[in-house]
Amino acid sequence: MLARLKRAYAAVAALAIAITLLMISMTAPVVSTTADFSIYNSGWNGTSKLAVHTFQLGKFVPTFETQSSGTEITIAQQSLEDMNLEPTTSSLVIIGPQKAFTAAEGKIVGDFVRGGGRLLLADDFGSGNSLLKGMNATSRFSNDLVLDLAFDKQPEFAVVFDFVKDPTTANVTTVLMNYPSSLLVNSSTTEVLARSSVGSWLDTNGDRLREWGEPGGPFPMMARETLGQGTILLLSDPSVLINSMSGYMDNSILTNNLIDYVCQGRTGVMFDESHRNFFDPISVTMVFTGKMSDNAKIAIAGLALLITLWITTDLVDLALSFLVSQTRKLLRTLTRLTRVDRLWKKEAPTRTQMSDDEIIDRIAKEHPEWRIGLVRYLVRANRRHAGATEKR
Repeated sequence: MLARLKRAYAAVAALAIAITLLMISMTAPVVSTTADFSIYNSGWNGTSKLAVHTFQLGKFVPTFETQSSGTEITIAQQSLEDMNLEPTTSSLVIIGPQKAFTAAEGKIVGDFVRGGGRLLLADDFGSGNSLLKGMNATSRFSNDLVLDLAFDKQPEFAVVFDFVKDPTTANVTTVLMNYPSSLLVNSSTTEVLARSSVGSWLDTNGDRLREWGEPGGPFPMMARETLGQGTILLLSDPSVLINSMSGYMDNSILTNNLIDYVCQGRTGVMFDESHRNFFDPISVTMVFTGKMSDNAKIAIAGLALLITLWITTDLVDLALSFLVSQTRKLLRTLTRLTRVDRLWKKEAPTRTQMSDDEIIDRIAKEHPEWRIGLVRYLVRANRRHAGATEKR
């Protein structure tokens, strides 16, 4: 009875350990923030789905470094100078930048694209123009709000349906935008891929009304500029790419097409997060995912079965005893084999077999004072004795 009670206590401890391991297996470290357009933001205003799609294609390259300061782990974003941008194998994605780009950064990205790199730049009223200027690109964002009579609920939610046939627009018929801007392009270097409707206009004074003198559409909303050996893919509304907009119209198709385009023929895609104002800093947290691997499920089921057998039967004890005895036997066998092996390794002295006459002649030469008859008798007696011993 006492033995069973001890088993029960041990089983409770084992179950507690199993539950702890189960909880650990269903959690995962997550890099998160609430900053607009950040790939580390899984909320409505983040672009985490974009990063996940890139990761699923096997092209996502992290652009952050973890820094430990005592009890906290903080995230430091790599700058454009620190990124390993290879023109022929890399792509760069910049979504909704807020901080201005320096001239040095413009040169880095410009050289990258001219060497054959691909850049996806999605912006509306941010700092995208400072990058385009530093790159000596010809395109610019107008930084004016596009209002459109082709809208959903209100003119700020423009519906774009004028697309040029292109891999980036494949299977896309309508896209819902959210407070978009427009593009200013040079037709000699840039191909327009999507336009607003003829009922659109630029709200230059911000009163949300169409007034005399305000430019009328259609306006370029998505374009591709050729710069040297590379390309710049421009989108005048980064909100199209956020998580909450993916379910509207063909937004998710367009988003996937854009990522497929920057991934095609490339080994790595990097997202620039260094030009974002992180009012809520990026942090590493443990999140309960509720998901468990198949191996963990099998291990926990096996542990539960083992505990049940241990409490209710003597099978586990018998199995352990058998295992211990067999292990001891194996060790003893190995020990014996090791000793024999050591004996085998000893080199036996080499002996040359001599006949009786040869032995007698040798002794006679080395000891001429000895009586040969007595020597012959002793040699033959020794031979008879050796033969009798071998037979026995």
